[in-house]
Amino acid sequence: MKRLLLLHGYTEEPTIFDPLRPLLPPFAEVIVPDLAAELACWQPRGRVNARTLAGHLAARYHLGPADVLIGHSMGGWLAAHVKELTGSTAILLSGFTDQTKIRAAVRTPWLLALAARSGLLQSRLAGWHSRRRYPFDESRALHAQLVHRMPHLGRRYVHQQLQVLFGPVPPLTTAPDLRLHARRDHIVRSPDEPFVELPGDHFAHYFYPELTAAAIQNFLIQRDAVS
Repeated sequence: MKRLLLLHGYTEEPTIFDPLRPLLPPFAEVIVPDLAAELACWQPRGRVNARTLAGHLAARYHLGPADVLIGHSMGGWLAAHVKELTGSTAILLSGFTDQTKIRAAVRTPWLLALAARSGLLQSRLAGWHSRRRYPFDESRALHAQLVHRMPHLGRRYVHQQLQVLFGPVPPLTTAPDLRLHARRDHIVRSPDEPFVELPGDHFAHYFYPELTAAAIQNFLIQRDAVS
């Protein structure tokens, strides 16, 4: 039986998958890493980026072609790089394989490092501004929870996540196996590649878990039938 690894996104916790998990097909083992803990114990040699963190996760969990990864947002970016390294199946929820798809005002590494290490991103002003401009009523409370969590995260961890999101990486040579995305996503733009459209916004899998799980199950059934 296949193993399933669930990878959460920027500032999120593994609980972001709670509505979806019970609806997914059965797996021999389900692994849901807390990336805050993973990054706290990781001692990278060289740069921190999506490829080096993917290599760490692949080695830590002995990932291979039989494993399935589902990643939300930044977690999808990581899943794509794990697939690149191991041949595992990568399913992206509101994810990306092109960093320019991230809607961000600042991408310069030293500015991101300054903002993270100074605590600016975790300030009350930044939190107020983020909540004030949030456009979707459906996920407003969930977004507010994530914003409220920000001041409690370590500055090193915040910086590491930004490095994973924006750090230069070698080009991907393999494509994800399945992409699910909402067109109203205001955090990550829709892929140029084919994708299964979901209703809602960046957190579509959280508020529409039945539709998300059905798309994943249909894909897995069709793929296994072919193989």
